[in-house]
Amino acid sequence: MTTRKGNGASIRTIRELTGISASELAQRVAIGRSYMSLIETGARQPATAKLRLIANALGTSIEAISYPVEVVYDEPGKVPA
Repeated sequence: MTTRKGNGASIRTIRELTGISASELAQRVAIGRSYMSLIETGARQPATAKLRLIANALGTSIEAISYPVEVVYDEPGKVPA
């Protein structure tokens, strides 16, 4: 079982649900792929302006990615239906 929490969990979950790769999202937001990974894992918290860019690139609101969530996966790598 895999557990994700926080802003990074929201960003990664929405990204996966929309079918956008992490590399593509990083490119759309003009940041490095490694920095995007740090955001998604919760190791870095981007500024509000960067969160807005990420939300826009995902086609969602900043509230949707800013609200802390906990996502639990029964099977690692599988997005729940």
